Amino acid sequence: MELRSWRLRWGRFFYGLTVADQEVLGPCESVINGLSSEWRGYPAADMFTAADFELYQPRFQGDPEWNGRRLDIRHRLQAMGDQLKAEFAGLGIALDRRESLHNPHHTNGKKVRRQRTMLFRDKKARASLKKFLGKELGKDLDSARNNLHFQVGLDAKEAWWGLRVDEGAWYDLNVLLKRAEDGSGQSEIVAACAEAQGFDLELNRGGARPVCQMDSRDWRDLAGVVRPGETQLDLVRRMPAHEVAEMGEGFDEKVISDLVALAPFFELVSWTLDGPSGASL
Repeated sequence: MELRSWRLRWGRFFYGLTVADQEVLGPCESVINGLSSEWRGYPAADMFTAADFELYQPRFQGDPEWNGRRLDIRHRLQAMGDQLKAEFAGLGIALDRRESLHNPHHTNGKKVRRQRTMLFRDKKARASLKKFLGKELGKDLDSARNNLHFQVGLDAKEAWWGLRVDEGAWYDLNVLLKRAEDGSGQSEIVAACAEAQGFDLELNRGGARPVCQMDSRDWRDLAGVVRPGETQLDLVRRMPAHEVAEMGEGFDEKVISDLVALAPFFELVSWTLDGPSGASL
């Protein structure tokens, strides 16, 4: 009965069936049985499909019966994160990886509205920052949102990827602002952003502007309005769900290439002891 119920739900999910009883399994049983492993709920491919994005529609967000599907997406995001870790390690940037929850939980309001993988400074770098900040200010550094971090995410509408400084990573944002106040620092930022083709700068998830078109004056002006601890800053690219599905396996390659291009900007913003905020905050 449990298997039959699962097939019924799966048939409704993909084929829009509205059936009041199990007679639906007569016409669609053979179709469902004939589906590849990908469409039975545990995709074998690395690509993301249109069905993956459907999982974040309101009717599925709080339903634990779809945890298996979301877990598979988590594994695919995890695999992409591991590829990114290896790419950045080759550039001398050591990162740790985290994924967001794939199941309804009190920390996500019992709804899975999106899923992400995040990469941020590794344990050794966090220990150095924690020592500098002190026990109280540095107590939550194992959370990605309290570190400058790369991210790749999916929701019902789109995929997005980029570099984020949340309000909790105010020490990283402070590094960027101190560089933006200085002529040589502004030049370094502009040069790094020239590598970030296609990325938009967003403040508090709005006001998108192409970051590669910003000049020294723009960054100086930005330093006058951004407030560490109050502002979320993103360098982000977005792609509608249908375009991601159409790209197939090429999507992973594009995302990894794009994020690696942000390495110079990451190094300019990330707090280090010998950086512009290493001696004071």
